[in-house]
Amino acid sequence: MQYLGREPGTLHSTYALCSDPVRELTGWPDKAMIWESSRPYFYLRTTHDQRVMVGGGDISSANSKRRDGKLAKKTEALQKQFQLMFPAIALEVAYAWAGTFGESEDGLPYIGLCSRCPNAYFALGYGGNGLTFGMIAARLIADAHLGRRNVDAPIFAFDR
Repeated sequence: MQYLGREPGTLHSTYALCSDPVRELTGWPDKAMIWESSRPYFYLRTTHDQRVMVGGGDISSANSKRRDGKLAKKTEALQKQFQLMFPAIALEVAYAWAGTFGESEDGLPYIGLCSRCPNAYFALGYGGNGLTFGMIAARLIADAHLGRRNVDAPIFAFDR
């Protein structure tokens, strides 16, 4: 990255699907979100209108042609993985998509000033958890701008 002098992380691609509304979620207690953190990870959640979202199947490539070329097979794999967990739920795919995301070496974002660009604050959300990291970035950048010390700033610094 031209402002940092190095790449802050690597880019990967991920896949997700959303079902048609499902009449009954048999065997799925409390419609709880399920997150399997293996690599590649796998997650399931429901929506307010009784749809199921399934995601995961990441690949370590940000090439859009390669990513999009795998969409049909990845969608089928996600649907099969869901069916293994919940064989009593008929899942019809309404939408499927792929996207690119960044990941730092330690899974944390980079937030704050960078010596190569002293008049700019950065909030690079590498590592996911956008809402959480967004709030952390807002606090760290506000403190830095106002000259307040923040004990958490070194955790997210570029020179960590």
